[in-house]
Amino acid sequence: MAHSLLIGDDHNVANWAFTAYRKSPFHYNRVYGLLDTDKKLVGAVLFHNCNGANMELSYYGPKTMSVGIFRTLAKLAIAEFNPSRCTVIVSKRNKRLMASLHRCGWKLEGVQRRYYGHLDVNRNVGVRFVLFQEQIERLATRVRYNHSLEQQG
Repeated sequence: MAHSLLIGDDHNVANWAFTAYRKSPFHYNRVYGLLDTDKKLVGAVLFHNCNGANMELSYYGPKTMSVGIFRTLAKLAIAEFNPSRCTVIVSKRNKRLMASLHRCGWKLEGVQRRYYGHLDVNRNVGVRFVLFQEQIERLATRVRYNHSLEQQG
């Protein structure tokens, strides 16, 4: 299913994501909504913790990521933040998303134990991926990409 981006409704989209995914609200720098073909909100992308060089990306909406969305996000990130790097943390249990990130050029940077909970068990391990400026720019300017991304966290 094709999805489109909703731009300019940061507060409402962020509140939808925090509620739908039972996340504690946190400060964000920019938010984009993901709309299905009926213009229903089905996902959200939050850029947060932007410090001038690094920014973090949180993505909500299983099975909504496509290469087109990913490429557009790269263009928006460059235009607004010009990051040196972008980081994303994924649950160690989400093998499909980790494989998709790797195929798109994200590099494994390490793991963070107890990232998702208080116990030191596998379900609480976060896996950190990074995309550096050169890869972000390459994604933003790529005309065609044959892989489609699969399920996200």
